[in-house]
Amino acid sequence: MRTLEHPPLQLQATAGRSLDIVLDSAPGAGLLWQPPAAPAGCTLKAAGHAPGGAGEGAGQQQHFAFEATKPGKWTLRFELRRAWESSAHAVQPVQVTAG
Repeated sequence: MRTLEHPPLQLQATAGRSLDIVLDSAPGAGLLWQPPAAPAGCTLKAAGHAPGGAGEGAGQQQHFAFEATKPGKWTLRFELRRAWESSAHAVQPVQVTAG
């Protein structure tokens, strides 16, 4: 299986404040975004789901809360995969710059 690499998302944050990272997923197909380990001096945790669109069979949006304790720049690589599979269907790099 080939892994699709999405273009990086560029996000701005403020050190000491939570940043909401939102990624579209397909839980009906078992595909959910798996977050990477948080970089040193940062926290990253799952923050829930929300409907991704109207109608039957619509996807979901996964929310992740990222917080940096100091200014800096990080690249987070989220993997879209099924819990029982070892390889990712897609990778979404998220570049966060905190000031």
